[in-house]
Amino acid sequence: MAIPAFVQPSAQGVEQRRHERRALRLLTQATLGAGDRDTMLIRNISETGLLLESGSTLAVGDRLEIDLPHAGGTWAKVVWTSDRLLGCRFDAPLSSATLSAVRLRGTPPPPAMPDEPFGARLQRLRVRKGLTQAELADGMGVSAPSVSGWEKGRVRPRHDRVAALAERLGVPLFELLGLPASETLPEESPETLDELIDHSREWIARAIGVSPDQIRITVDL
Repeated sequence: MAIPAFVQPSAQGVEQRRHERRALRLLTQATLGAGDRDTMLIRNISETGLLLESGSTLAVGDRLEIDLPHAGGTWAKVVWTSDRLLGCRFDAPLSSATLSAVRLRGTPPPPAMPDEPFGARLQRLRVRKGLTQAELADGMGVSAPSVSGWEKGRVRPRHDRVAALAERLGVPLFELLGLPASETLPEESPETLDELIDHSREWIARAIGVSPDQIRITVDL
């Protein structure tokens, strides 16, 4: 199935990625636009932006002040959102001292398991959540044999159920799909249109359980 994509070229061109992102886990406080305070989890950070996980509902363009070691309150703008994840860009680049302080305070992310099959990952996350197959099935509106089939790798859940499955397990979508947090969505724009298309093809393929070679994206410029 071909999916047409209509792209409006930016007048400024595509911003190149120049700053390395470091994956970590660090709880911090942030002040939202209305003055509310919220605890958020920093998942990766670079000189120009960071990836946050939060239960707050924010939209693209919203601004927040994030407490960072060494720098204190640091303003950033939300540039993309996905489930509980917020990609943010700082108003001004961070100093090397602030980056070092954040990385020293943070803990490394859990080790990746790149070869873990989807079914094994699903079973591990279900057990960690303390759910039986029957309980997970009941929450998803499917039968227990369906969940068993997912975990044994005989079938994959329908693509429109994957996000709901991640929510039921209490994990971000990237964790259920086996993607590192630092690679789930770009903090900055891909360098070329080809990179953007390749990234999108891999995302769609992972979500519906097929090979990226089976995904065709048509761009009409």
